Amino acid sequence: MADELRIKGQEIQVRITQGGDLKRTLTAVESLTFTVKVDILRKSYLGETTDRRDDIYRGVALELSIDSESPDVIDLLTAIRDRASRRTAASETQVNVTFSMAFQQKRKRISIPDMHFQDPGLSVSGRDAYVPLKLTAEAVDFKVIA
Repeated sequence: MADELRIKGQEIQVRITQGGDLKRTLTAVESLTFTVKVDILRKSYLGETTDRRDDIYRGVALELSIDSESPDVIDLLTAIRDRASRRTAASETQVNVTFSMAFQQKRKRISIPDMHFQDPGLSVSGRDAYVPLKLTAEAVDFKVIA
């Protein structure tokens, strides 16, 4: 019974929107790591035998590696650069990522609005290798769409 809810990578789909328009549905996704960033604060007090703990929500992080299938990857890199260098308004170059997980009984989508990217890059390793785009990004929050 428990095996019915396990999903594989083939059930994952990634969509990138920019300025409200769907720019790309990514199909050549090599890897995706989604992290809810939470820190634990520890404080020690005299007379107590262990630390007290509290947690702090720090937003979300996303690491994505995709093989380049169209010139859209260059447009995405240009948009990221233009936003970071303030060449265009942030609202025009806002990049949102949504990925969906298709369980057997239902589909859940995680939407991450207004991603901020760090050091995006293309890697060309040989004439017989695909050219992957690696993206590392963070955002304030995410929402789950049923």
